[in-house]
Amino acid sequence: MNIKQKTERQLAQKKVGRSPFDRELVWESKRDAVLSVAASAFNRGGYANTSMDNVAEALQITKPTLYRYFKNKQQILFELHMHAMNHGEEALRLAHATGSTGLEKFLIYCRRYMQGIFGEFGTCPVLVDVDSLKNPEKDLVIERRAKISKATVEIIQEGIADGTIGACDAKLATLYTLGALNWMPLWYRDDGRKTADEVADEFLELFERTLTGQASHQRPLAQRQKT
Repeated sequence: MNIKQKTERQLAQKKVGRSPFDRELVWESKRDAVLSVAASAFNRGGYANTSMDNVAEALQITKPTLYRYFKNKQQILFELHMHAMNHGEEALRLAHATGSTGLEKFLIYCRRYMQGIFGEFGTCPVLVDVDSLKNPEKDLVIERRAKISKATVEIIQEGIADGTIGACDAKLATLYTLGALNWMPLWYRDDGRKTADEVADEFLELFERTLTGQASHQRPLAQRQKT
């Protein structure tokens, strides 16, 4: 089973096991629908310029009905961040459960994370905007993001140790990786020239080339600047 099959199988397993008539599941589905529409509204007009009235209008429901699911716009933003980090954490669990080397775990993690970004409400650019959150929600988001970052560093370090990833600064490699992944919502569009799978395939190839390639024979930039 290759990396793509492993991540798709994990996503498929999440969709089974509960009755479609489960009341809690029905309520969650409606709440998720609100999040999806809100994410699209934030995407079009920006978080600051989008009101609860705009979200209710996009959903074609009344504002009181919208308040049954979310008390304000800030709560919607917080939930969008939580969903994005759920994908990151699930990607890490899948990587450790099915990957055999540091590099394979890294690639499984990246693909599953991208699948989360491209699906559901992940394509909302406000997911990179932590400063719009208020405490204590902001602190919780920062804490969870820090844990995901630390776990990414550890996977890269594992790859360096087992020889599947070339010698590098694992923290900088993590910043490089998460910077690329977390900025995808700002430029990716469903109607773009490449599908989500095609984009994921190319990014994985770029990541693999970068982390397994040979170091440049040129002198470091800092050293060149001194001469």
